[in-house]
Amino acid sequence: MAVIRETIRTDSDTGITVNGLIGRNDALRVMIVGDSMTQGQEGDYTWRYRIWQWFKEQGVAVDLVGPYTGTVQPEPPAAPALPALYGQKPLPGKPKTSGGYAADVSSDFDKDHFAVWGRAAAVDKGLIYDVLSTHPADLMLLMLGFNDMGWFYSDAEGTLDSIHTLVSNARSANPKLKFAIANVPQRSFIGGREDLPVSTNIYNALLRDSIPEWSTADSPISLVELQENYDCEPSGCTAGYDGLHPTAMGEYQIARAFTLTLVKEFNIGSSSLSILDNIPGRSLSVPSNFKVFTSATGVTATWDPVYGAYSYDVQSRIQGGIPNFSAGSVSTPRWDSTWPIDSWVYEVKVRASAGDNIKGDWMSVLSATTHPQTAAAPRNVLVKATTTGFDISWDPPTGADTDSIIEYNILYWDISVNYTFITGGAFTGTSGHIDKLNSGHYFIAIKMWNSASEGFPAIVTGVMPGAGTPSPPTDLKIFANDPTTVHMTWGKSANAAGYRFWNRNVHDSTSVLTAQNGTVKTTCSDQYFLFPGTWNYQWCVSAFNGDLESEREACILAPSPTTGESAAQTCPPPPAWCPNGGGAGDGGSGGSTVMASCY
Repeated sequence: MAVIRETIRTDSDTGITVNGLIGRNDALRVMIVGDSMTQGQEGDYTWRYRIWQWFKEQGVAVDLVGPYTGTVQPEPPAAPALPALYGQKPLPGKPKTSGGYAADVSSDFDKDHFAVWGRAAAVDKGLIYDVLSTHPADLMLLMLGFNDMGWFYSDAEGTLDSIHTLVSNARSANPKLKFAIANVPQRSFIGGREDLPVSTNIYNALLRDSIPEWSTADSPISLVELQENYDCEPSGCTAGYDGLHPTAMGEYQIARAFTLTLVKEFNIGSSSLSILDNIPGRSLSVPSNFKVFTSATGVTATWDPVYGAYSYDVQSRIQGGIPNFSAGSVSTPRWDSTWPIDSWVYEVKVRASAGDNIKGDWMSVLSATTHPQTAAAPRNVLVKATTTGFDISWDPPTGADTDSIIEYNILYWDISVNYTFITGGAFTGTSGHIDKLNSGHYFIAIKMWNSASEGFPAIVTGVMPGAGTPSPPTDLKIFANDPTTVHMTWGKSANAAGYRFWNRNVHDSTSVLTAQNGTVKTTCSDQYFLFPGTWNYQWCVSAFNGDLESEREACILAPSPTTGESAAQTCPPPPAWCPNGGGAGDGGSGGSTVMASCY
């Protein structure tokens, strides 16, 4: 919080007049407070610009005030970064506020604001007194709350309390401050976040009922019906470029929603903002200076940044492999191959992107050969369930490029919950403890990081925190689909994170029950290439929870295939990878979220 507070200190702290207020004291001082939807990204107009234009058109003299002037600027390109150590919370950085605006924004646009990407009312309520003391205002246009509920700061009631506290703290700086407070818009549906539309509706109803109670004669508050005027719903979001954040049309809609309230409730202006029939489009140039070259990570691609690009679409493929390109996206003008094999040839092409629908043209394909300097995966990984997490240990890898190992990153995700986050926590030694996990069924992988980048992961046995040794599987059934293929099913074991197969050839006196390399997490498996025939093999199954393993149920001999027209039996395919990205999940204490998935 101290770092954030420092960013709101300006020349006024030394007694110098802020923002040239001398000679502008007759202007209405307006502070716009918000999050990413208000700050915008580099190349945006922002709804702040559209409402500033409206003030000018209405002949209302205003002075927009606040500690910041820019949109959020893009990150510079950088090599893959080491994951945070487990339990190490990243230090809060200064807000990113040096980004530019659309090229044709008026040069006299009053850019001052107090809007920060990712900001929640739960944070701003503790900052607003200092901000207003440094940047006095007569009217606040407030648009916060989505991040409070979307990123688990609080529920609807807690978000309302944060907004109320923000209002109270703002009044401590100016008892006569006026407020226009927007409700929270809906966004397009996110799998696993069925709670979000419900929480949004609850909050908006609470806000509508509370504003008359909060409003006073000296410090009136009026509701801005943003949800009702912003074309964004769980079923679709034409106003947003990514399901939430405003397009150029969405910026107009937000500004118009505020002007409706300003005209009706505050008698500011005579008519609300009119939305243009032809809103200027966004043009993205083709990236220049495109290079693809061999690097320590395998292959790296770089290019010059494109102004106004939110991200870059990257397509890559390996010569001699799958003919179709694999699609990906990066937020900076750099792409690095992941887990390459030496001497692979990557073909890469890039285009600029500004959301789901605004794309530039593709670059021509360039290629390079991999000679990665990453190391192999850790060996002999053991996992043990604990009451609230798991212990994990491993042996370092051996071979090339193992002399520069820095840390090991443990990835874990709960496959019993759809649309859960994959979370990571790094350790510098050869063991670690992950704690404060929700009960569930966790998949685990471990990756080595050396001075070059991350190595290929080792997928290890799953674990169910709080559960003990599983009970033995029961009711094993085996069906022979053909002379060399069997289909096996069995009953589910309590506390099982997965199942292991054992077999032996009963007609070979030297054959003993041996665990097979593959494990499964479901109660079904198809086994192939059983030469010299299915009837030679005896099978049994054990259940495991980390390194805790059940006894094997009595083994049974696989049958010969039956004569006749019996249909082959196969296990169902695994559930599809989630089509709409990730939702929300509690990754435990000290972990860093790395990607989202569902199973």
